[in-house]
Amino acid sequence: MSTTAQPQPCDLPAELFRVYEATDPFHPRPYRLALRLAREKRLLDDISTGRSLLRLGRIVLETRELALARAQAEALYL
Repeated sequence: MSTTAQPQPCDLPAELFRVYEATDPFHPRPYRLALRLAREKRLLDDISTGRSLLRLGRIVLETRELALARAQAEALYL
């Protein structure tokens, strides 16, 4: 008989946000993009398949505070 521990609410990961440097052909200069980590995989899939012409550069900020991510970014992908 095996038992699996159920995650407790305090064990669940909190929301995480990243701010990337980004470029795209429709924007005249590099900009900062705030990204909800839960949506990062979808965006990376869109980029790799060509559905998005966005290019992500280095990570500028990683935080659990939405307000901080918004303050540091010029565009949002939340």
